[in-house]
Amino acid sequence: MSSQLRLAVDAMGGDLGPRSVVPACIRFLQRFPQATLKLFGPQTQLQDLLREFHSSPVIERLEVVPCEQVVTQQCNPVQALRRKRESSMARALQAVAAGEADAMVTAGNTGALLALGRSILGTVEGVRRPALGKSLPAETGSCFLLDLGANIDCSAEDLLQFARMGIEAQRVHTGKRQLKVALLNIGAEPHKGTEEVRRAAELFKAQPDIDYFGFVEGHDIFTGVVDVVVCDGLMGNVAMKSAEGVIRLMGQKAFTIERKSSFKRFFGQLAIKLLRKWRTQVEPARYNGASFLGVKGNVIKSHGGASSEAFYRAMITAKECAEADLASRLSKALAVSHG
Repeated sequence: MSSQLRLAVDAMGGDLGPRSVVPACIRFLQRFPQATLKLFGPQTQLQDLLREFHSSPVIERLEVVPCEQVVTQQCNPVQALRRKRESSMARALQAVAAGEADAMVTAGNTGALLALGRSILGTVEGVRRPALGKSLPAETGSCFLLDLGANIDCSAEDLLQFARMGIEAQRVHTGKRQLKVALLNIGAEPHKGTEEVRRAAELFKAQPDIDYFGFVEGHDIFTGVVDVVVCDGLMGNVAMKSAEGVIRLMGQKAFTIERKSSFKRFFGQLAIKLLRKWRTQVEPARYNGASFLGVKGNVIKSHGGASSEAFYRAMITAKECAEADLASRLSKALAVSHG
């Protein structure tokens, strides 16, 4: 990676489109003076949104790359590959492939991103299926969870490969070398789960370079008992979004305590400040940004409904991955494991 941080940003694809992306880009440039951005999307629309920032000196480090073609949420992977090669998402990926950017960020269609990413960047040697994962807050430290939705049907061998990628990604996020790895299951007992999950457990146990903890359940993701939790994309996506929903519900409850009866308000006020502080610390927007692991480039997927704050956080994740050169680290780590 060059000494100057270079990010490619897909301004389109999310629920809010460039309305959330543009302010996030300006904030990012203000915080990181060594960064430059390429912003891909419809030129007129982007320039209109950037007009209010024209007097800011950071605008000199932002280049708008005109792209009229957009990958919508309704676009399936096959359509993306055949008809969206000039879209803002594809062009941002091409910037990474050409060495013009150290990482790219998008809130666009996950399936299209996976298809275009594999086609444009290629996969790391030996990787059968790239996976989507991110580091989540836990009681002590954090836990890296993958896959978050890129792969629904996974073999035991796929899960083992996800584990190796998750370990390297979590090392980047935490700086720790020794990491405990677990498989997400419907129970901790060895006889539970699908045949592939049970077979994966046997594969994990046989790997001398993996500190295998065993099976864990959904609540264990957030206790800090392990550092990496591996599962198929269906289980991972449901687990993550369920947790986000609970956090939002608790936040809403905290802000409605004051409208309760006097008796409830008395006891509620004792906890409301702590609850609000806790909610701020674990707010999903603060942890937005998942890494596509296994492609030859640093690709960060933001939540489709990301606010400007959340998209900014995804850009921070892209910065961390680019500076650590995560894609290259994964390639080397997997080469050693296969060797």
